[in-house]
Amino acid sequence: PDSSLVSVRMADNRRLCVATPAYLARRGTPQQPSDLLQHDCLTLSSDASQTRGWAFRNPADGGQDVVHLRPGGPLDCSDGQVLHDWCLAGYGIAWRSTWEVEGEIRSGQLVAVLEEFAAPPNGIFVVFPQRKHLPLRVRLWIDHLKHHYAQPGYWQTAHH
Repeated sequence: PDSSLVSVRMADNRRLCVATPAYLARRGTPQQPSDLLQHDCLTLSSDASQTRGWAFRNPADGGQDVVHLRPGGPLDCSDGQVLHDWCLAGYGIAWRSTWEVEGEIRSGQLVAVLEEFAAPPNGIFVVFPQRKHLPLRVRLWIDHLKHHYAQPGYWQTAHH
C-alpha cells in the first residue's frame, strides 16, 4: 500500500505438492486436491504464510479459477526448512516452491503430485523506494538478479 515503493517482477514462483516415494507407497498418491484431506500434510503454521491455504486450479474449466484448500496433518511448524526436512524424511506431503524442491525431484528423493492442478505462479519481486535516480549499484544488482533468474536452469542448481 505504500505508494512510494516500486516493485519489479524478477521471476515466477511456482508451488508443487511433493512427497517421498516411500510416503506415496505407504499412503497412496492423491489424484485430486480434495484427496489431500485424507493425507498427512505438512503445513506452515506461521500467520504470514499460506494464510488462505494451498492454491490449486481446476484443469476441467481451463484453469481459470484458483481455489484454496487448507489441508491438515499431525505436524505443522513455522519454519520452512524444518517442514522441508520432515517432507524428505517421509512424514507427509508438503506444498513447496519449485526452487526449494527441484533438485530433490530430479534426484528422485521427492515426487511431485497433483501437478495438473498446480495454480499459476506467484511472482518474486524486488521492492525499492521510488527515486528519480536509482543508484547505479542498485540498478546493476537488479539487472544481475533478473539475468540470472531468467536462465532456464537457474532454479535447478544449488546457487541459492
